[in-house]
Amino acid sequence: MIKEDLDKLKIKEKDLVPKYSSFQGTRHIIQYEGPGYIFTLSKTFKPEISCRGISNRCEDGSFIFFADYDKVYKSVMIKNLSNLLKRFPGELDTFYIAATAPEEILEDGKIKGSYHVVNFVKHRKSKIAEFLEYCDVDPFFIEIPEKTAHKCHVLRYSEKISMVNNKIIKERPEFIQVYPIWPSQTGKECSLPHFRLFEKIWGIPFSAGHKFDNATTLERHLYSTPKKPQDLAPGKKTYLEPHLKTKDFLGLSA
Repeated sequence: MIKEDLDKLKIKEKDLVPKYSSFQGTRHIIQYEGPGYIFTLSKTFKPEISCRGISNRCEDGSFIFFADYDKVYKSVMIKNLSNLLKRFPGELDTFYIAATAPEEILEDGKIKGSYHVVNFVKHRKSKIAEFLEYCDVDPFFIEIPEKTAHKCHVLRYSEKISMVNNKIIKERPEFIQVYPIWPSQTGKECSLPHFRLFEKIWGIPFSAGHKFDNATTLERHLYSTPKKPQDLAPGKKTYLEPHLKTKDFLGLSA
């Protein structure tokens, strides 16, 4: 679909509203519908930012809970986590929370920010998806396992680096708190390699209440992202899928 096609349909580009989108590698496929028309755009874009992330897949094929919140009230996120503990009693341990950007204190006293949340209890993939159904996370984050080749959730743990000038665009996430304040341990098996990594990079407090596995490896990803993947309109640079470049393992001893 090019400008000449839009002119023939008498459609203004600024008035287009996407009804469906899908991501295949570096291709962004968008379907538009409106009075008297339906068409699909397929666009390919180059990534602009590089960073490192860690997979939520465990050595034995199970997964741990990752959540990525973008520009939400902190109270909304905390309520999500509280509801998970109530709705799924005994299935989740303490949540560990990092801010991916400085929090804002608004005039009404509310706190707004972007956050990463980790819970180290191991589950099957379908259970993680069920947990996320009750969370107001970034919608693109939910789609990642189905839309990418690595088929798992990934959280950034490094700085974001410009692929143009190699400068730091965004600092690494910073640990801010656990939830609930009083540790909530279930006795279920947790991923030791994940805990050791976040203990090192976030400086999270050690909890003797966790029951850890004997695993020793993690999946680490180097991937690329857009500057801000929120505008789905044609003509904008949109690269919504983390593009897996390398995959290796961190040898972390139990």
